Amino acid sequence: MNEITIAHQEIKNSVVFDYKNIGDLLSSKTKQNPNKKFLIIHGEETEEFTYLEFKNLVDKTINFLLKNNLKKNDRISIIFHNSSDFVILYFAGLCLGLTLIPINPDMSTREIEYIIKDSKSNAVFFTNQIKNKLELTQKQFTEKKFFNIESIQQLISSYETNIDFKFEDINLNDIAEIIYTSGTTGNPKGVILSHLNLLSDSYSISKWFQFNEKTRSLCILPLFHNNGQITTLLSPLYSGGSTVIVRGKTSLFAFWFLVEKYEITWTSVMSSILTVLLSYSEERKDTSLLGILCGGQILTKAVQEQFENKFGVPIFEGYGLTETTSFSCINGYPANNRKQGSIGKPLTTNEMMIMKEDGTSTDDDLEGEICIRGYNVAVGYLGNKEMNSVFNNGWFHSGDYGRKDKEGYFYFHGRQDSLIIKGGENVYPAEIENVLYKHPSIIECAVIGIPDKFLGENICAFIKLNDTEDIDEKEIKKFCRDKITDFKQPKKIIIINKIDTLDEIPKGPTKKVLYRKLKEHYKKFY
Repeated sequence: MNEITIAHQEIKNSVVFDYKNIGDLLSSKTKQNPNKKFLIIHGEETEEFTYLEFKNLVDKTINFLLKNNLKKNDRISIIFHNSSDFVILYFAGLCLGLTLIPINPDMSTREIEYIIKDSKSNAVFFTNQIKNKLELTQKQFTEKKFFNIESIQQLISSYETNIDFKFEDINLNDIAEIIYTSGTTGNPKGVILSHLNLLSDSYSISKWFQFNEKTRSLCILPLFHNNGQITTLLSPLYSGGSTVIVRGKTSLFAFWFLVEKYEITWTSVMSSILTVLLSYSEERKDTSLLGILCGGQILTKAVQEQFENKFGVPIFEGYGLTETTSFSCINGYPANNRKQGSIGKPLTTNEMMIMKEDGTSTDDDLEGEICIRGYNVAVGYLGNKEMNSVFNNGWFHSGDYGRKDKEGYFYFHGRQDSLIIKGGENVYPAEIENVLYKHPSIIECAVIGIPDKFLGENICAFIKLNDTEDIDEKEIKKFCRDKITDFKQPKKIIIINKIDTLDEIPKGPTKKVLYRKLKEHYKKFY
């Protein structure tokens, strides 16, 4: 692969990985626990698989892929919602040494076509649900193989479980998948992840939270994103545990029902999901849930305290990017090792630094750029030498800003690309959002920079209120005046409950706020 120009970076900590690749991990755990439950797919018809049953399906799928002339280093796009089909094909592809390109099925045809073309996929696997969306796409890419999968299990029913290849042929540095980030501008970029990357983060998470054979995770995040894959699928597998996956899109109203029904011990969410769960009248009835991993968005103190007081489940806030596979730091387990407001300490498989512009480390409690190096840091970006400049001297430059305290805990302040420069002063949206979230009537908010002919940029806050509330812009501005420095005061407040041009604050598939979309909306209507 000539597109790959960045090498994995070693760290000071000595880490020995028990497995050579993802296939080796699955095979080893199957030998240890052949009859133990590995995977449960919850839906109208629940599917359950032991380790051995699942491994046999994977082996049959490998034979299917081989019969269709797919081989190591070939690239396949997978356009599925959460399902057993996705998981079976995911492991079969990794076991065979294919490079996977998971794609969100809800993307537009143009976006899907861009990724298929940019990734140079040899084959495209998709569900019957989106066949109409891809009808013209198939005609455009006649040189590629397209597989409309109604049911993997039916498709492979006639194939044998004996497979003619060796796991040993796949090493840690072989490419496992290319995950496309939504980005803040322009087309998405492909982040290249190796088997080492996947094993590194799943190893770290499983050890960090003391996962074991009794661990059972609940996957409610999309599996076409790395957080869902790592925290709720590969990490439990690493410890010999099991995973429950909700087929399709998760109804959060059923969250506590699922936790109780399947005796869930861990799950991973975005902070916005916690807010939604708080808005329901549902009560917790289980005794199994030990904790919830949370990252990808600012977790406010108010939401964390309300959730923990109401449900008695500790939230472990962390930080990571697609470029760090999943988490790169997180608060420690058990709960008394947490530091509220922080994003925790670095995982054992990576190092972190708050870096000054000259490339040296800042002093404690001084702001700088968050930089990471280690076994979980991506190989690089696909076919983009210019963007690969963020991988510099062994360090990945995140473009995020924060600080580290004297105890080694890290804090996230905001993103460089969302930075608002008002009259020469730097304003981080997260700082204002944290204040707004303290207002009892506000359930969601997002802050962007808007054009100002005198100051360059000014501040606009999009706000969603509780349905029962009827406060106005003046009241919110008054609330802010007591808590935010003058130059950080929002000039404009847009209450989306009271306008008909925007129903919700726009979010991506993992519930991250799409600030770019908000800026586009503002430009169009204001």
